[in-house]
Amino acid sequence: MNTDSYNISNEVEQLKKISELKTAWISLLSHDFKEAFSSLLWTLEAYDSGAIGKDDFFKLLPRIKQDAKKNLQTINNTNDWVKTQLDGYKPNVSKIFVVDLYIKLRKEFEDKLNNKRLDFKFSGDETIICYNDEFLICFILKKFLDNAIKYSNTNKTILFEVERRDEMLTLKIVDEGIGMSKETKDNLFSLDSAVFQGTDSEIGAGLSLKIVKYFVSLLQGKIDIKSTENKGSTFQVSLPCKEN
Repeated sequence: MNTDSYNISNEVEQLKKISELKTAWISLLSHDFKEAFSSLLWTLEAYDSGAIGKDDFFKLLPRIKQDAKKNLQTINNTNDWVKTQLDGYKPNVSKIFVVDLYIKLRKEFEDKLNNKRLDFKFSGDETIICYNDEFLICFILKKFLDNAIKYSNTNKTILFEVERRDEMLTLKIVDEGIGMSKETKDNLFSLDSAVFQGTDSEIGAGLSLKIVKYFVSLLQGKIDIKSTENKGSTFQVSLPCKEN
């Protein structure tokens, strides 16, 4: 196979994957929104008709709130993904101080970390600088950290580990959480995988990790997950990171 044929074949395969992702995504959104609004409508109509009383109505509100939070996160994730689909999106390369990524994560997730009394620490060389797409990298790390918080018990530690070798940058989020089985890990990036609850009844990763995998491919990187039940998980992304 010559170079041109190989490139065309790769492009066709990539377009096929994107098309499949879009189709599955629309199906997932339709299902989740239909389920959430049907549940809300049933609750309101049942209350209006007197089928359920005030006490039962208020007992159902936490579930409605949980569904709303899940769907709002889906909308936000979809919005971030759509940005990469407009006008032939290409990664926007800029100068990144890796320790600043840690600082941003710590600030954004401060409340969630405090609620579970989790210690979030930096491990590695604080002077590392690289050039890559900060928006995509931040999205990836946010989902890794959010996942680590969800599946961590209180009073544990989460590490943000960084390592650079030649022109490759490796970023890890390491937790001491409940971990996952091999079957769960193998199905994490499937659009029809189950959604799990965290240690404090948080909604599972769901769609977020599917977007993460797509963003990592945009950055020509590699994602790796290690996990042991009842011991914790490590979510790792390795990215090309050339100096300007």
